[in-house]
Amino acid sequence: MRRALWLDSLIDSSIFREWVVNVGRRDARERIAHLLCELADRLRSAGLANGQPYDFPLTQEQLADCTGLTAVHTNRTLQGLRRDGLISLSSSQLTILDWDRLAEIGDFNERYLHHAV
Repeated sequence: MRRALWLDSLIDSSIFREWVVNVGRRDARERIAHLLCELADRLRSAGLANGQPYDFPLTQEQLADCTGLTAVHTNRTLQGLRRDGLISLSSSQLTILDWDRLAEIGDFNERYLHHAV
C-alpha cells in the first residue's frame, strides 16, 4: 500500500512539473498540441480508445481554461492546427491526422505519464 501511494505521488508530481512547463514556457500552439496528445495518450492507455476518432466532449472554453488561454486564442489556435492538417475536430470527435508532427509541436513525450508503472 505504501509503495502504491508513493508511486501515485511521484506520478502526480511528474505530471504537475510537465504542466508548469506547459503553461510557463510553451506558446498557445504548443500548449494545445501537448494537451491533445496527452488526452489521446491517456485514452489509449486506459483502453478507452480503439483508434480514431476520439470522443472529445470538451468545449473551447474548457480547453482555454486547461491551457491558460482565452477562448478566442484557443479557437484561432485550433483553426491553425486544422489548417495545417494536424487535426480534425468536429461534432465532439477529435482525429489526430499527424501524430508525429503534433507531438513534436507540443514537445510531447508520454514517459512523464508513467503508463507502465
